Amino acid sequence: MRGIKDKVTIITGSAQGIGKGIATCFAKEGAVLIVADINEEAAKATAKELEGFGCKAEAYKINLCENDEIEAMMAYVAQKYGRIDILVNNAGIQIREWATDFPIEKLDFLMNLNLRAYYLCSRVAARYMKEQEGGGSIVCTSSANSSCFTSKRSPYNISKAAVNGLAATFGVEWGRFGIRINAVAPGYVMTDMVRQGIAEGNIKPDKIMQVIPMKRFLDVEEIGNAVMFLASDDASGITGQTLFVDGGWSKCGLPEGPDGP
Repeated sequence: MRGIKDKVTIITGSAQGIGKGIATCFAKEGAVLIVADINEEAAKATAKELEGFGCKAEAYKINLCENDEIEAMMAYVAQKYGRIDILVNNAGIQIREWATDFPIEKLDFLMNLNLRAYYLCSRVAARYMKEQEGGGSIVCTSSANSSCFTSKRSPYNISKAAVNGLAATFGVEWGRFGIRINAVAPGYVMTDMVRQGIAEGNIKPDKIMQVIPMKRFLDVEEIGNAVMFLASDDASGITGQTLFVDGGWSKCGLPEGPDGP
């Protein structure tokens, strides 16, 4: 895709899962990658793996709940590489519990990581993007749960709906500076965590497929390609938008059996 090769790209939560899939797509296009993750060893292993595609990649350990660490990471990348071209806000967590019983400390942690960190990372990166030629692009990982709400996930659902609003708001505010910001909302993606959930019986594919028109799980590469498109020059006229990559889940009105409703 146009505008990815050699672009300095920070991807949070990219040591594994969907984040690693996103980073892999960027690596194949020749981006310069910063694998930002709290799991330093996993981040180093991923960065080494990404370099196998012929790109530059390095791991960066960060606690995204700490603003000082976000400021330090952005300053480090800008000083070392001379600019920040692309930021992908991807790190996040899901905690399942009834809203009436959700522990306050877990609520605060989830909101800090899933929403506050996106706000802080975006605004700090934007300060550098405003001052550099060509501006920059930010893409946030949202979720189909920002539109299709499920029980026992209330903070997660709310945080992801807010991410869509964050992308829209910053898209309006920063478009004049040449900074685009969008979101990608994945549906059910086949990650190692999902595979484990299926094996343990906690995730039931037959039930899930009743609300997925395409009748399959998505691959991480399908999410990565969508993120890369929105970050690339091919999407130069797009900002403030949320792209649902969910196999049609967000448009499915009723659960379906094998032959229809």
